[in-house]
Amino acid sequence: MSLYESTNVSTELINTAFCDKVFSGQIKEAQDNASAYIREKLYENGILRRLFESRTVTADELDPLLESDQPSIICEIEPTAASATFVPWKGTGERRYYNGRRFRVPFGKVEAERTTKSKFELMTIRMPIQDWIKENQVKAIQQEEDQLFIDTIADILTKNATDVSNNVAGVLPQNLAITLGSGTSFKDAFVEGTKAMTKLRLPMGKVLMHANTFADSLKLKTDEIGHVPQEDRFRRGLEGEETFLGFPVVTTIKDDLVKENELYFFTTQDYFCKYFYLQDATLFLKTEADMIHFHTYEAPGFGIGNTKGVVKVTLS
Repeated sequence: MSLYESTNVSTELINTAFCDKVFSGQIKEAQDNASAYIREKLYENGILRRLFESRTVTADELDPLLESDQPSIICEIEPTAASATFVPWKGTGERRYYNGRRFRVPFGKVEAERTTKSKFELMTIRMPIQDWIKENQVKAIQQEEDQLFIDTIADILTKNATDVSNNVAGVLPQNLAITLGSGTSFKDAFVEGTKAMTKLRLPMGKVLMHANTFADSLKLKTDEIGHVPQEDRFRRGLEGEETFLGFPVVTTIKDDLVKENELYFFTTQDYFCKYFYLQDATLFLKTEADMIHFHTYEAPGFGIGNTKGVVKVTLS
């Protein structure tokens, strides 16, 4: 008789061990295990998290406000660029007093719905509890992050278009929302976005688009992008491809946030925004008799210091 040793742990055993930890008072261990799983494995990582790097801050980095206890961090913006001019040998340049500029990054709480389940029912579930939490809570939190981010970008683009049309003083004479005519290729739209960023005198960062829009790059002829590179793309598809024309590309399937034929061009993070967490996604657990109560929450802080750091190109 042959003996076999399996390194795979059944989902029933995982769920039973999870419940045992919770009901034996090892809630901290169960929270840590689930939280680690939450942060590492997602159905689709959040758009915001893939566009920009974040870091967790501590209490001593917060800047108190006079009017409330709202946690926030005050970030600085470089002063307006100085001008230069020729002067006589005995002359001096124009004098200007240095004025600092700042913006506030507020923190808020994002929380998934609070769920209750009997431990006896949990023991009958065949899929891993961690997957269940991920699908029902973490994905909802990520969606809320992305929704607020895209709404903010839409407000910026609308405000800029209004400022340009009204010739508001100090506003660069460039609309950050560009609509191209029918028949424009994906490559031409991509180039228009990079050229717009150059006109703003900003470095190119990442480009955000719907996954189907990125797939349109496969329609390009081999003489438009190079015969060998495009032939390679045809053979392997776009799986794992994260750049186009040398620029990083972030794709999403969230068509409720990013429509097909919309391309968002962002400058690098140092020229655009600050992204913090007071606390990353964390699972909270509480037990009462045989019932487990749990929900996931986080405290993100995101602030845009340069509202001229994004360009939207739409293919009509």
